[in-house]
Amino acid sequence: MKRYIRLLLVFSLLLSCGEKKDNVLYHEPKDGISDPTVKWLNDKNNFHKGNYRTVFYDFYTRKIKEKDFKSAADVLRIVSVKIVHFSAYDKDFEALVHSFSEKYADKLPPDQTTFLASYLGCYETEEGNFKKAIDYFRNITAVEAVDYQSCVDKAYAYFDISFCYFSIGDQNLALENSLKSLHYFNKTDNLIGIGGVYSNLASINMALKNYKKGEEYYTKSIAYFTIAKDTGNIFTAYYNRIQNFEESHNPRFYALIDSTYHLFKESKFKDSSLKISINTYYTKKLLEEGRIAEAKKILDELRPEVTSLNTTYSTQEYDIALAEYEIKKKEGIVDINKIKNAIPALEENSNYQILQNFYTLLKEEALSQKKYEQAFYYQTELQKASDSLASTEIKNKALELNAKYQAEKKEQQIKLQEKTILNKNTTIALLFSTLIGILLFVLAISLRRKQKQLRLEKQAARLYTRQLLEKTEEERRRIASDLHDSVSHELLSLKNTMEGKTDLANTKIDAIINDIRIISRNLHPVMFDKIGLKNSVEQLVERTQSVNSFMVTADINYHSSLSVPDELQVYRIIQEALSNIIKYADAVAAKITIAEENNTIHIEIKDNGKGFNVTETLAGMNAFGLHNIIERTRAIGGEAKITSDKNGTIVRIEIKKS
Repeated sequence: MKRYIRLLLVFSLLLSCGEKKDNVLYHEPKDGISDPTVKWLNDKNNFHKGNYRTVFYDFYTRKIKEKDFKSAADVLRIVSVKIVHFSAYDKDFEALVHSFSEKYADKLPPDQTTFLASYLGCYETEEGNFKKAIDYFRNITAVEAVDYQSCVDKAYAYFDISFCYFSIGDQNLALENSLKSLHYFNKTDNLIGIGGVYSNLASINMALKNYKKGEEYYTKSIAYFTIAKDTGNIFTAYYNRIQNFEESHNPRFYALIDSTYHLFKESKFKDSSLKISINTYYTKKLLEEGRIAEAKKILDELRPEVTSLNTTYSTQEYDIALAEYEIKKKEGIVDINKIKNAIPALEENSNYQILQNFYTLLKEEALSQKKYEQAFYYQTELQKASDSLASTEIKNKALELNAKYQAEKKEQQIKLQEKTILNKNTTIALLFSTLIGILLFVLAISLRRKQKQLRLEKQAARLYTRQLLEKTEEERRRIASDLHDSVSHELLSLKNTMEGKTDLANTKIDAIINDIRIISRNLHPVMFDKIGLKNSVEQLVERTQSVNSFMVTADINYHSSLSVPDELQVYRIIQEALSNIIKYADAVAAKITIAEENNTIHIEIKDNGKGFNVTETLAGMNAFGLHNIIERTRAIGGEAKITSDKNGTIVRIEIKKS
C-alpha cells in the first residue's frame, strides 16, 4: 500500500503538469529579509527550538521601543503564520496580537495588518468558535487586493470563511466562498493556496455525499502540494481522504490508514496536529483488528503532545480515540464528563460532525454498562444531530438545484434571443461573407504573383552569383596558369643561366619561384579538375599543417556527386574557413568532415579556438570571409550555419544533390 501512495503522488504530479496558469497577475516576491534574526525566525526548521519564542519576544519588544512598528508587524506576521501552520496556539501570543491590534495597527496601512485578523480568526476556528472566526475573516475580504501579499491574504480569508461554514454544515456558503478563494489564488502563483482550495472543495463534496467528486478534488489538491513540495499539506490531504473513504465505506479504508500512518512515520515530518490526527485514525484500525495493547501504546505516546498542543480539535480527536479504546477494553469511559461537558459548545457552534461522534461514544458506553434508558436518550440525540446535518445538506442541495434551474432558464432565454438576432443578421452575414470572399480571392492572387516574382528574383540573384563565381574561377585559373607556365619558367631559365655565378642570386630566385607556386596554388589548386575534391582537400590539409605548424585532420566520405564547378566552390569554402581559423581563432587543432548521404552532402569545419559572437561579427564591417562562405554555399544551392562559443567554432554546410 505504501507503494500505492507513492505511485499516486507521482500520478498526481503528472496530472497537474497539464494545467497551465496563464492568468497570473502577482508573483511571490523573492525573500527580501536582510535582518539575520528575522531570517532565523522565518525558517520553519527553527520553530520547534526551545529559544524560538524568546528570540521573537526580544526582537519584537526592541522594535516597539524604537517605534519601528513596520518591522514589529513584519516579524509578528512571520511568527503568527508559523503558529497557525503548526497549530501551536497559546494565550500569551493571542494577547500580544490583541495588544498590537489595539495600540499600533492604525499606524500602518490596512493591507499590512490583515494578518492580525487572520491569526485571531484561525485561533477561534481552532477553538471551534466558527461564527466568531467568520467575523474576523470578513474584515480581511474588505481590503483591496493590490499586490501579491494582499491578494493572497484575501484568498486565504475566503478560504477560512469557507472552512468555517463547512464546519457548521452550511455547504452552500462553503462552496461559494471556496470559489471566491480560488478566484484570488488563481491571480497568483501560490500553488499551496490553490491546493488548499481544492482540498476544501473535496471536503464540501464529501459532506454532500458526492464522494467520487471529493476523491477527484483530493487528487488534484495533492498534485499542487506535491509540486510545491509541501509535505504537511500532502499528509493533511491524505488524512482527509481517509475520512472520505470512511464515510463512503470504501473497502480500502483501513489499508489507506495503514499506508498513510507508515508513510508519515517514515517521513519523520514534525507536526503535532497532523501526528495526532493520523495516529488516532491508526488506533481505530488497531482496535478494529483487536490489537488493543498496540493502540494503548500509541495513545500513551500521543498524550504529552496533545497536552502540549492544547487545541480543541486535537484534544477532541484524542478524546474520541481514547474513549473508543476504553469501550473496546470493556472497562467503560474513564473521564466521561469530559465528553459530556464538550457537548454544549458543539451544539452552540453547530458542529454536528463531532457531535455525532460524541453521542455515538456515549451510546456505546451506555450499552456496555447496560444502561438502556441512557442509550436510548443518546440515540435520540444522535439522530437529532444527524437530522440537523442532513437538514443542512438538503437545504444546500435544494439551493444548488434552484440555482441550477435559474441558470438553465436564463440560458434558454439567451438562446432564444441569440436565435432571433441570428435570423435578422443572416442576410447581412451572407453578403458580408461574399464580399470578404471576393477580397480574399483578389488578395490571394496578388500575393501569389508577388511570391512568384520574389522567387524568380531570388533564382536570378543566385544564378548571377554562381556565374560571377565561375567567371572568377576561370580568371584565377588563367592567372595561375600564366604564373606557372610563363613567369615560373622564365625564372627557372634565368637561374640556369646564372648557375654557379652567385649563391645569393640563386637563393632569391628559388624563393621567388616558391612564392609564385604558393600564389598559383591559392589562385587555383593544381590538377583539381583531374584529382577531384577529396584529394585536393587532403593536399590542402597537408600544406596547411606544414606551413603553419597547425594540426588539421580530415574525414572524407565523398564519391564525386557534385559537378566540378560545385566541387571547386566547396574547396574554396573549406579554404576560406581554414584561413579564418589560422588568422583569428588562436586554435591548436581543426577537423574537416565531408559525409555523403542519399540526397544530401554534409560538410563540417570545426576548431578548438577562442570563438566569437557570430551575430555581432556578421553585422560588422570585417566579416568578408564569413559572408564569402555563406554566399558560395547559397550559389551551389546549399545552406551554411555558423555557431561559436568559448570552446570553438563550427561551420556546417548542407548541400542537396541535384
